[in-house]
Amino acid sequence: MVFPARLPFLAALSLALGLGAAAAQDTATAAHRTAVWIRPPGGPQELERTLVAAKQAGFTEVLLELASRVTTREGLGLNLWFETLYWRPDSSFGIPVTPLWKDSYATLSAAGQTSLEVSKLGFVDPTDPEVGNLLSGLSAELGHLYPQVGLHLDYLRYPREADFGYHPAAVAAFLEQSGINARVLARPDPQGEFSAERQLWTAFRREQVTALAGRLIASYRAAGGTGLVSAAVYGAADPLQDWRRWPGLQAAMPMLYYPLPALYRLTPFQFTPGKMIWPGIRVQAGGTPLGEQLALLHCLGYPNVAVFGWTPGMQSRDVQPSGTQP
Repeated sequence: MVFPARLPFLAALSLALGLGAAAAQDTATAAHRTAVWIRPPGGPQELERTLVAAKQAGFTEVLLELASRVTTREGLGLNLWFETLYWRPDSSFGIPVTPLWKDSYATLSAAGQTSLEVSKLGFVDPTDPEVGNLLSGLSAELGHLYPQVGLHLDYLRYPREADFGYHPAAVAAFLEQSGINARVLARPDPQGEFSAERQLWTAFRREQVTALAGRLIASYRAAGGTGLVSAAVYGAADPLQDWRRWPGLQAAMPMLYYPLPALYRLTPFQFTPGKMIWPGIRVQAGGTPLGEQLALLHCLGYPNVAVFGWTPGMQSRDVQPSGTQP
């Protein structure tokens, strides 16, 4: 997430809990729930107008990246969009770097590069103990200060642009556990991913992500957090992100973003329908209306959906109200 300049960052969020109390009961009984990812606009008033428009459009949950103040009482389920391991955007994005960032936290590729160098998205490594301590403290602070606000975990993964996870802490811990030097595994191997050593290294990194997920969810709950715990995850199987084993995860939102709704029927999903799976879809001007996408996914057995790309300017009729049957 993009942390504000002052610490602790949640103290800068004056989140009015009218967004949570009524919503917890309303959305629990709804036939369908539809979440929307929102990056807040310029100021509190504009943000409030956006949330009012989201409610009028039929959304039941909002995954809010950041806000200085939320004062609306629209009955939306409010969830903090927590960009877990993505801490530093490239300077060209014009977003301030969190004061929590240290270059030593950055995860490294097999070639020794940071993800900031490879993809302009600066990820920290889940194996670094300071990273885990900081994130656990923040999730606990959310649970303590705003118990009804849900926790939405995004970017809880390694970058995919290269083979990442070669942080010194990870290499040292894997060597102690297995007796294998992970840096040697980075060299070309005829067996590639299928060698026994390489599979152990993959499993080790996957477990770092799983352990961090469990720790963050546990710290949020232990501090009093009662909101929905959800996560944005890969739409296809990924060897380093086994979200099915994340303890305490209530809603997984696989990022699909298919350009054509027909692909929802034609492409085999890596998960089965159910209330826990909220397919992540994309809506944009000139694309397939959101209502049509929602109706199709409901018919396929997914009562809940997460939406990326929605703006208040889109027609209200494009979102199917939560209680309407497909």
